[in-house]
Order: sequence, then structure tokens, then C-alpha cells
Amino acid sequence: MGIFHAALAPVIVIGGVKPNIVLVAVVMVTYLAGFLPGITWAFVAGLTANLLVGDPLGSIPLSMLLVAVVVAGGSRVMGRLVWVFPVLATFFGSLVADLVSIGLNQLVGDVVITGLPLDLLLAAATLNAAVAALVMLPARMVAGRYAPDEAGAW
Repeated sequence: MGIFHAALAPVIVIGGVKPNIVLVAVVMVTYLAGFLPGITWAFVAGLTANLLVGDPLGSIPLSMLLVAVVVAGGSRVMGRLVWVFPVLATFFGSLVADLVSIGLNQLVGDVVITGLPLDLLLAAATLNAAVAALVMLPARMVAGRYAPDEAGAW
């Protein structure tokens, strides 16, 4: 997913924003397979994408790990909303990831942002939520085939 994100995300621009493919994958894996596979995907895919994209080193894995924590915590509370929760989790996860990315770029980057680009943040979150809605049915079908039904009792 990290390679896929680094190859396609800079090319696909809809409404002035780019989709975050790693974010959608992390939300889907965390929701459908659980917390441990979610943080594994967040770290590996985030690190792969981070090495191929020009963001500060470690910023994508950190933001994806925070998204996995938010999704896992939210699924304990709102997980019964089977078709609505992954889309909402992607929307709010996108906001969290973008805010973390902006904050880290402010700390280590040379560019100073004076105001928060709220319109771009909301547009990116909406685009990522739409991508998650499109990917949800195939992801559920794959998870139904490969994800374990229950966790081990040890």
C-alpha cells in the first residue's frame, strides 16, 4: 500500500486534494481485522510511503499509528454501525492525520503556515471518506475470507 500510495496519490488530484490511500487501508484493516494488524499496516505502509514521498521521516507512520488508535477506540464504542463507522472513521482519521502532518511539518520544516487551511482539510477528509465508501464492500469480502473470526484464547 505504501508503494501504491507513493505511485498514485501524487497523480490523482480531485478538487485540489489528493487521496490518502495508506489512510484508507489502515482504517479498513484496523476496523475489519483488529488493532494489531491495523498498527502493523500503519507502521509498514506508512514507513514505505514515507521513504518514497518527501515528507519528514517518520511523519506518515506516526500519523497512521494515531489513526489506528482512533479507529480501534471508536470501533469499541460505535462498531455496531457496520456500514457507517468506517466512512466516519476515515473522515475523522483523515483530519487527525492531516493535523499531525501539519504540526510535524511546522516543527521540522522550513515552511511556516500562518493559518489552518480548514477548507483543504475538510475536502481531503471528504475525498478519503468517499474512497473508503467505494472500497468498503470489496474490503469486507476479502476480510470475510482471510481475517480470523475470533482472537486466540491464550
